[in-house]
Amino acid sequence: MLAVIWLSWKVKKSRNINATPPPGPCGLPLVGYLPFLGTHLHRKFTELGEVYGPIYKLWLGNKLCVVVSSPSLAKEVVRDNDTVFANRDTSIAARVITHDANDIGWCPYGAKWRKLRKIFVGKMMSNASLDACYTLRKREIKNTIRDVYSNRIGKAVDIGELSTATSINVVQNMLWGASFELGQKGTNLGVDLRKMLAELMVLLGTPNLSDIFPVLSWLDIQGIERKTKHILAWFEKILYSAIEQRTNAVNDEQQDFLQFLLELKGT
Repeated sequence: MLAVIWLSWKVKKSRNINATPPPGPCGLPLVGYLPFLGTHLHRKFTELGEVYGPIYKLWLGNKLCVVVSSPSLAKEVVRDNDTVFANRDTSIAARVITHDANDIGWCPYGAKWRKLRKIFVGKMMSNASLDACYTLRKREIKNTIRDVYSNRIGKAVDIGELSTATSINVVQNMLWGASFELGQKGTNLGVDLRKMLAELMVLLGTPNLSDIFPVLSWLDIQGIERKTKHILAWFEKILYSAIEQRTNAVNDEQQDFLQFLLELKGT
């Protein structure tokens, strides 16, 4: 039985390869190289790059993965031929946090992605938008300095936490024209946001058995889907609150990014 499964897996793998693949380590039937990766992927990939060169392949389950580990190849992938490599397999964690890949980071390249990019660059990151927020950024930095000077003399100051709170204020003002106080309330939100973002980055980067073996996805063995849904609910609570306040506002003439999205949704 195992021999039949192994043979069918090899046949399927050979049919999926349309060109000569790069060299790479041998794996085991069904699981590929997965048992040998370990927990420090960057170190393992570096070791394999020293053996097989700047580009090599390895099988994770029934998925063929190609690793590039040189600046010139990375430049060719992400810049010179970016549209060719734009589409990728979306992990379960990414699908959860982006509502089934409906964002600019994970949406497949095409008309929808170009529209999202046009909105993001034109309305959020254009030179005109950034120049218009110069006074806002300057004011928030002054508020941070004033808060430290007035309330935190003689106390330990977490610079990372403080800078995160300041950045949140700036981004919130750009998005929906509101910010939180830099006192205890603001600090707690900054701490929670840093914690949630750090946890989200770990979940997005953690190899998930449910991605490698989709038949096991309903089990959520590592709990990645459950944890990502918890983070999504936390983010949505903040966003929905801002949307509700804006839609319930009377004679609100703010023309920030949120107002633009609401008007776009209504057209």
